[in-house]
Amino acid sequence: MVEEKILIVDDSAEVLEKTQNLLSQVGYSVVPCSSGEEALEILNKERFDLVLLDINMPSLNGYEVCLRIRQIFALDDLPIIFLTSREDSDSVTKGFHAGASDFVSKSALFDVLLARVNVHIRLSRTLRFLRDISLTDDLTGCYNRRHGMYTLREWFARSKRYGTPFSMIYFDLNGLKTINDKYGHQAGDLLLRSVVGACKKLLRESDTLFRMGGDEFMVLCPDTDKRGAFICAERMQESVRGVTIVDQTVSFAYGIAHSSEDYKDMDEMLHSADTSMYECKKKMHGERT
Repeated sequence: MVEEKILIVDDSAEVLEKTQNLLSQVGYSVVPCSSGEEALEILNKERFDLVLLDINMPSLNGYEVCLRIRQIFALDDLPIIFLTSREDSDSVTKGFHAGASDFVSKSALFDVLLARVNVHIRLSRTLRFLRDISLTDDLTGCYNRRHGMYTLREWFARSKRYGTPFSMIYFDLNGLKTINDKYGHQAGDLLLRSVVGACKKLLRESDTLFRMGGDEFMVLCPDTDKRGAFICAERMQESVRGVTIVDQTVSFAYGIAHSSEDYKDMDEMLHSADTSMYECKKKMHGERT
């Protein structure tokens, strides 16, 4: 079982040692640090399930640290509990406005702290699970159309505003209907999962694959020019050719659009890639006849 990791941030060595010992005894993996700056550096390098944060610290206080963490991690990604001796209403209100998940007094019994920690870690895990379900295609495990359209809208707006380049690859599998008709939908499902697996092995960590519906997929590639997208599409196509379902080999037609082509909106960019894909499909069918 993977241990949940907790980061404790407090400038008091006594509080750090006491809290670390108590949480470690019940099975948590605990990392202590004594300043807000150190906490932010650690969070850039390691993944944590919860942060226990003091308010009164020199240089960066707890409110400032919380605000900076929230610029990177959403509430459901990383709960933050203020562990503090300040319990007045103004301090509590300010803490929640900064993005805190909860408050626990340093004078509280350990059972109270442990209960709050357990609740927020379980809640965060549940919220992430629900979020992943809503964004993921059940059959293939890649992202779904809803998330694809949302991500494209974000990247298109960023490109228009800041000039951030990205490429889109839109592709359509050949022969899915034939395989479904000839061997059944289980074979067709295997085809879709196999294609996604083959493509994911070639994509960079920054590239994102979406199933847009049926046998159509989209890949968004940040900081990639049109030639780079073409190379990526050709490599995926070559990899997919190695997939065989019973006696049927697999291929796909694709189209590419790039953010530098001055589309008026994301729908026009999507339509351009889609049109290019169907031209490729017609060409492929022409070569077979």
